[in-house]
Amino acid sequence: MAGGSGFACSHRHRPDHRWRREYMTTASETGVPRTAARARDMAAAITLLAVAMAIIVTSEFIAVGLLPAMARDLQISLSEAGRFVAWFAISAAVLGPLLTIVAGRREPRFVIILTLIVYAFGNLVIAWVPDDRIIVLVRVIQGAMLPVFISVGNAAVARLAGAGREGKAISLVNIGTITAIVFAVPAGTALADRTGWPFCFLLLAGLAIVAAIVTGMRFPRLDGGKPVSARAQVALLASPAFLAHLLLSTVLFTAMFSAYTYLAGFLQSAAGFDGAQTAIALFGFGAAGLFGNLVAGWAVDRAMMMATMGLVALLALTNAMVSLTGGQLAWLVPLLAIWGVAHGAAFVLCQVRVMRAGVDAPAFALSLNIAVCNLGIALGALVGGWVVADYGVTAIGYGGAAFALLALAVTVTIGMTRRL
Repeated sequence: MAGGSGFACSHRHRPDHRWRREYMTTASETGVPRTAARARDMAAAITLLAVAMAIIVTSEFIAVGLLPAMARDLQISLSEAGRFVAWFAISAAVLGPLLTIVAGRREPRFVIILTLIVYAFGNLVIAWVPDDRIIVLVRVIQGAMLPVFISVGNAAVARLAGAGREGKAISLVNIGTITAIVFAVPAGTALADRTGWPFCFLLLAGLAIVAAIVTGMRFPRLDGGKPVSARAQVALLASPAFLAHLLLSTVLFTAMFSAYTYLAGFLQSAAGFDGAQTAIALFGFGAAGLFGNLVAGWAVDRAMMMATMGLVALLALTNAMVSLTGGQLAWLVPLLAIWGVAHGAAFVLCQVRVMRAGVDAPAFALSLNIAVCNLGIALGALVGGWVVADYGVTAIGYGGAAFALLALAVTVTIGMTRRL
């Protein structure tokens, strides 16, 4: 998820003139004005990608809300069920960048359709084969396709939008991510309470199949993208300052997901919520995250590192207090709202930080950020699982708080050595 929205493209300052000539020729041959054809294709691409993004992000994160039910039905512990989140993220971090290099030069429409088919088939297997080892394998395959989809899809939209318009176009695509986090995941949790968790994956599989068919019919044809300069990539990997920003993203996402992965379990065990109440709480958490996303978008252009320091400090405080209050509603409700704000803001702040740190190769920089953020998600799920197994689900906030304090130390160090 961990980190897929708002990604820029390496074509921002270098429009693909060869593609532009090809597009103009096609528009002329069909008798459609170039500007009208371009606007039509961009609208179609944005709409289809936003829908696909919602399906894919929901497939990634719905497991967070379903972990208690999945653990119960599969007769495994909650910490063992956390592998469904952890291995998805590990795969995205390790395999995703490698597949992105291969897929980056293929036609975007083909890559997007392939990704949707992989998710559809995988979700069908999860629903029909109730075996935790098979589910882990499916999640590994799906996780590997996540960075591919984000990179290729956003690059295609950026090319259609043209130089100077990529940011707005990509932000519209990210409505799919917001929809998934704020609405789809809590709705899936509520639906699973009535129909069982396998039905949620069946529904997602059906939606992915429909999206793949419509994408094949309506998504504009584009050639593959140009690879990022090898020199620029090596320069980023050799930069201590850039690596420090990747480290911060890793530690921060570890802090976020060591507690968030087991939030549904905490709400049901510590606060006594049933499935419907858990869904409502997750919806409120996501809505607060949407507000945090907007606040971060305003703050990041004014004082990026100060905003990051404030974020990680707030995350440490709220995580620790959630566990200290032990599920008391009078404290839990406002703490969940504040925690949600910090959780949502982290995505924007991490993306902008890394993009600015890797300004010479922003697309490659952000692909690495996807990888390390998913590594953080995986580490967070594993750390949180260890905390739950050894200290109980009510202690989930302590692991998050500890890593948030570590993230604060990294943030302060970066702020002292380089002002962005």
